[in-house]
Amino acid sequence: MQFRSYQSEDKNDILKIFHSNCPKYFDVNDEEYLIDFLDNYTDENYLVVENSNGEIIGCGGHYTKEDRHGIAWVMFESGSLGAPNLITIAKAFYGEMENRIIKEGKNLPIYINTTQLMEKLFNYFGFETYEKIKDGFGEGLDEFKMKKQVAGS
Repeated sequence: MQFRSYQSEDKNDILKIFHSNCPKYFDVNDEEYLIDFLDNYTDENYLVVENSNGEIIGCGGHYTKEDRHGIAWVMFESGSLGAPNLITIAKAFYGEMENRIIKEGKNLPIYINTTQLMEKLFNYFGFETYEKIKDGFGEGLDEFKMKKQVAGS
């Protein structure tokens, strides 16, 4: 696995990954928000994950505001990792994002909005749920707002 910053040429691969996760993890109607994000808000902190063949199989990244860090649009192509590898690769990828956040030296908490399907994974990484919104991401996709304190935040 290799992590590198997103480039505009990666957009179609990211959209393919998004659609491979609809409707289980994402509402297909959120495609326009993803496109807007990719076109207007990505920077060196939005990463893609390449497999050993150089194919993009995942993406995600972080942003920083005055009072917080946020994790945005994390996803892997459905079926690309296999259950045995999921935790290992997710740990490495999340670790890369968190290391980049820590290097910024701002000591701000990290926030993520995810679904009930991913709550346990982010609990594993130290996030705690502070709000739940039924169907917040579409029918059957409850929105879980989560937060993690990092050193000094």
